[in-house]
Amino acid sequence: MATESSDQVGQRLLFENDRVRVWDLSLAPGDSFAEHIHRLDYLLIVESGGLLRFVDPDQPEGHREVQYEDDQVTFRAVGPAGKLDRHLTNVGTKRHRNFIVELKPR
Repeated sequence: MATESSDQVGQRLLFENDRVRVWDLSLAPGDSFAEHIHRLDYLLIVESGGLLRFVDPDQPEGHREVQYEDDQVTFRAVGPAGKLDRHLTNVGTKRHRNFIVELKPR
């Protein structure tokens, strides 16, 4: 059974206008965030890095872990099909917090 993906790419929408949308994502150790899909190019700005595990709920045996660093900034181009991020969990020992800045088309 397929899992429905959300367009909500963060926990809280902090700002939105006709050019950008800014989300906040903060996970204490053991906290999780649901599967979601990115439909816009975005910047990922990491305030406090952590170790996140990405798991496909439909195939839990397959997962990947990504270590994010404090002050890391990454640009991600998203194609027409979108970029799916699976269910993620903070498996590290400290809080992970990042901001997602979605770039709306002009």
